[in-house]
Amino acid sequence: MKTIVYVGLFLISGTLCAQVKSRDMSEETETKTVRIDDGRKVVEKKVKVTTKKENEIKLSEEDAGKVDQERIINDSDKMITQTIEIDNDMDPFYDSETKTVNYHQDGKIYKFLKNTNGFDILMANEETTFGSAIKSSNSNEYVIKTADFSGTGYFNSDGNFIIEYYDKELDQFVNKEFISPK
Repeated sequence: MKTIVYVGLFLISGTLCAQVKSRDMSEETETKTVRIDDGRKVVEKKVKVTTKKENEIKLSEEDAGKVDQERIINDSDKMITQTIEIDNDMDPFYDSETKTVNYHQDGKIYKFLKNTNGFDILMANEETTFGSAIKSSNSNEYVIKTADFSGTGYFNSDGNFIIEYYDKELDQFVNKEFISPK
């Protein structure tokens, strides 16, 4: 009887673990070293850029049931996380780290650039600042400031960032959703 229970538990746990969606993931690390001679000593500085790209694997429905299915590639669903680390001295540790994550809103790509108080929201193609998000005392909320409006923001259960603000012209509250590529 114990054997039947163990086999049943094994089969159920194997089935549950097998339901995770497949992801295509690549990580690229590039390190540059610069030596600067200031006349007194030579200082070595390092910059390490790590780019992590994740994309959900989607298969063509026309090939369902086949062994060799066609993959559907959609670059707009690609989640790109970039980490930049800088080492300004001779110790083996990096002194500063900058992290960016891409989000989509109304067909545009935005970079969320982490800082000490929260993050800055940049328009990815133009590298201009859209606004900033400052972490509030409530751990789930951010105070949002842009050139056009001020409001609050939070990350929902899907990982998307929601901004809520009052639009005086429309005389109502407006929600903007920055979609996280999954």
